[in-house]
Amino acid sequence: MFWFEVIGYLASALIVAGLVMTSVLRLRLLGLAGAILFCAYALLIDAIPVLVTNGAVVFVHLYHLQRILRDRARDEYFEVVPWRITGAYVPRFLRFWRDDITRFQPDFTGLREEHKAFIVLRDVVPVGLVLYRDLGDGTARIDLDYVTPAHRDQRAARYVFDRGGPFAEQGVDRVVTTGVTDVHRRYLDHVGFVASGDTYELVLTDDITHGA
Repeated sequence: MFWFEVIGYLASALIVAGLVMTSVLRLRLLGLAGAILFCAYALLIDAIPVLVTNGAVVFVHLYHLQRILRDRARDEYFEVVPWRITGAYVPRFLRFWRDDITRFQPDFTGLREEHKAFIVLRDVVPVGLVLYRDLGDGTARIDLDYVTPAHRDQRAARYVFDRGGPFAEQGVDRVVTTGVTDVHRRYLDHVGFVASGDTYELVLTDDITHGA
């Protein structure tokens, strides 16, 4: 019975861990693992209602996982478009996501007159915002590179930083930024930025084939 209880507690821990994930993919994977363990636990203790409930949860997680993985494989999943900062949308976006932005990029000090913006669209729905300043000589400084929590598993970075992509269309072939949190630094490393202290640089001369 001791090992039965261990399986039950482990299943509970996986489900709770999944619920605190900002990544939808990780939430689904941990929830699936927890539900499968609960099915095993239910079989061991002969608890049919627990088995039926978690069996249904397994199928729900599998359904959503196949949708997520299918969307990740789509070639034209994201679109990145220039956006005016003088309208109502960018300030509202920043206000709505302010706490999450501060969590991941606490060095972002707010919207500036010299900022230029890209909006990241998923199926024509805005899911991300990039704010940058043109430093001249083909160089841009990114002050904010943010994607909403539900879409951080997708490959938005591939579209933002692709050769011939939105920056190239604006005459930019080199971008610099800073990374002051561990999670942001890991993201920058993954995209292909080269670190020098807290400063990161990416030269847009090669295709970015890996995504965020």
